[in-house]
Amino acid sequence: MMGKKVLKSEEVFLEHKRKKKWVECKDGSCSFMIYARSLFVTWGHREYWSWTSFKDTDDENIEVAKLLSLCWLDVRGKFAMSELSAGITYEVVYVVKLTKSASGWELPVMLKLSAPGEETKIRQVSLLMKPKGEWFELNLGSFQAKDGENGEVCFDMYEHGGHWKTGLVVKAAIIRPKH
Repeated sequence: MMGKKVLKSEEVFLEHKRKKKWVECKDGSCSFMIYARSLFVTWGHREYWSWTSFKDTDDENIEVAKLLSLCWLDVRGKFAMSELSAGITYEVVYVVKLTKSASGWELPVMLKLSAPGEETKIRQVSLLMKPKGEWFELNLGSFQAKDGENGEVCFDMYEHGGHWKTGLVVKAAIIRPKH
């Protein structure tokens, strides 16, 4: 494949379908999807979350996390900087949806992104007006991968207001070149 330009994305599942990697057509840099099973979901056991199979592609099933009910939302992930292409600006998004019966989302969700050598970014987003029953992205922000960078990029979605909420489905976090 040396010297050949990649014309289309080639998706590869990693870590027993807990992650997926593909090449961006434009510049050859990779994008990564970190599925819910590779994220740290606080209180991720049966009484608060259900883990169900979801058909991600035509023939591949992955697991998604569906919030049953809890008052302390915290979903975190991390990714090795060494896996990213130097000089590329990446963005991080969570892919989520709200069920038709979702409730308790009056307080905004906090989104936090930290990368080595960069200031931590924290923003809030309201889920009240988001469509129910449809996947959507929550953008945490962007960072630049540097040559020889060690450490990890860390990303969090949380709401610690203490009131009960239900109906959030977490599919994955995506780290991709920002275009």
